[in-house]
Amino acid sequence: MCGFAAVYDADGGTPEPSWLAAAAHQIRHRGPDSDGFLCESGVGLAFRRLAIVDVESGAQPIWNEDGTIAIVFNGEVYNHLQLRAELERAGHRYRTHSDTESLVHGYEQWGDDFIKRLDGMFGFALWDRKRRRLVVGRDRVGIKPVYWTRAGKRLAFASEIKALFAFPGVARAPRLSAIVEHLTLRYSAAPATMFEGIEKLPPGHLLTIEDGREKLTRYWQPTFTPRLDPTDDEALAEVETRLTASVKSHLMSEVPLGALLSGGVDSSLVVALMSRLLTKAPQTFCVGFDAPGPYSEAPFARRVAEHCGTDHHEIMVGAKDLIRELPQLVWHQDEPMSEPAAIPTYLVTQFARKSVTVVLTGEGGDELFAGYPKYAVEPYARALAHLPAGLRDMIIAHGIDKLPFAFRKLQVVGRSSRFRDEPSRLAAWFAGFVGEERARLLGPALMPYADAGVAPFARALAASTAHDPLDRMLDADIRLWLTDDLLMKMDKMSMAASVEARVPLLDNALIDWALRLAPRHKIRGLEGKVLLKRLARKLLPTEVVDRPKVGFTVPLSPWFRGEMKELLTDTLLSSTCLGRGYLSSDTVREYVTDHLEGRRDRGRELWTLLTLELWHRCWIDAVPERPSPWVVPPRVAAGAPNR
Repeated sequence: MCGFAAVYDADGGTPEPSWLAAAAHQIRHRGPDSDGFLCESGVGLAFRRLAIVDVESGAQPIWNEDGTIAIVFNGEVYNHLQLRAELERAGHRYRTHSDTESLVHGYEQWGDDFIKRLDGMFGFALWDRKRRRLVVGRDRVGIKPVYWTRAGKRLAFASEIKALFAFPGVARAPRLSAIVEHLTLRYSAAPATMFEGIEKLPPGHLLTIEDGREKLTRYWQPTFTPRLDPTDDEALAEVETRLTASVKSHLMSEVPLGALLSGGVDSSLVVALMSRLLTKAPQTFCVGFDAPGPYSEAPFARRVAEHCGTDHHEIMVGAKDLIRELPQLVWHQDEPMSEPAAIPTYLVTQFARKSVTVVLTGEGGDELFAGYPKYAVEPYARALAHLPAGLRDMIIAHGIDKLPFAFRKLQVVGRSSRFRDEPSRLAAWFAGFVGEERARLLGPALMPYADAGVAPFARALAASTAHDPLDRMLDADIRLWLTDDLLMKMDKMSMAASVEARVPLLDNALIDWALRLAPRHKIRGLEGKVLLKRLARKLLPTEVVDRPKVGFTVPLSPWFRGEMKELLTDTLLSSTCLGRGYLSSDTVREYVTDHLEGRRDRGRELWTLLTLELWHRCWIDAVPERPSPWVVPPRVAAGAPNR
């Protein structure tokens, strides 16, 4: 795993080497092992390497045989041996054993279509010296990020936004519409970022620049037809075969490898299959929370580790750890992705880095196989939404809204059912602020952009080829929530620790098969993720599988009333925050008071507001400085010794 930056000058100017050096320095955590540069007329490439495959000879940029094509590449190509064999039969000569070299030869052989043959996670910039052509690509579902912007007359690209600020002409200004997106969705949706003028290359896209002309091409999108409806036993056998093959391919490494184990179904399945495939017990890493209540899945992770015979390690995280590491989080994420699990993910990957360089994770299972409760209850929300407005509002206001906190999930159904139109309703499920809540929150600076929060869902649904309501919901989440929140969080937090995170559930062949499965293999009644749970019951203890879904839930609610209270109030109620014009001061004070006095749990909303303000202070108010690195504390949970 690595990081890169690139700059293209249509006029043929030679970039300053100092720009490339500064860009590489900003992302050195992505590749602490070495760097590499190309600087010539029209183009500059910078690279930071985390050596995992072909450690000895895989330095980048990597060139083709005659030195006319160069590439800097971030990621892994799991089918590179098959590609190499095919390309060598076609006459191409390899100088390394790196998977990256297959891209330059593939481009020679197949042109831009080479990207359709790649099975992996990646972002890259390829320079065709003869044609003076730059090709920039990103993997199908966006496991690896690519950002780009206009730097004066030049175009600049990088694995992280912070590297782009090394190029002259790139400003740090907030994109106000994206702030509304953040308040609504809790992330900014591609192609937008929180910075004016800086964009994400959308997943499944290829951008080419030749003779100063840009061409953006979508080379892949989710496909739900032709429909597959195997018998239950056939589906179980097929998913086991495909997931086993994916995990096996993701074990490709010349450095120590382990897994992040949350105790949920997805990561537990990955660990169970790793244990089958490896001759040595895999190392597993789990994070627990030092807080009362059902927040931590660590006991279930421990049970899975015992069942699978892994070398298991645990670290406990408390409110003080969160407070201490917030500056690191804000700096490393570039954008205020309001996913609280980012901090424990960062801490556990730092912890894992003491013994491994690569970890396998469980992202993607919920979006492919309908694991979130919202997928099962959406039909009820849709039906409620289409009742006569008066009856619907009465049921919500006098029934659902008055339920105690224990019924908060049903309250989310009520909130979503307020919206008849599909984009607004689907956007509301994981939202921070929607509808009237958002209208009351927005200040004068953001009010003109009030509709921006729902626009990404409207675009995603308009582009979808799915017709079944469940498929459309999954499609939107794959394009938005998975890519712009979950995968972005995992990439930024794992790379901050110089750890490569791999996601076997997002293997190409598994995705293509899972998307076409009939809904009955995913949802039955109120049970979600039917097929994966059947496989999990075969491979794992039943008490791990048949329990309420907890998720990687950080105990923000009690922490905001306790050790984080001062940080919360000092930040959100400050004149700096309330004076920006972004938010209604009265509404912010109301939310803080509601939560602190126990009238209503506002943990998610307050975290969304807090991360936005901390991001603004770090990236907009001042020139950001890299915080001091974290040192892993000697805190291993009692009862879970290293084996």
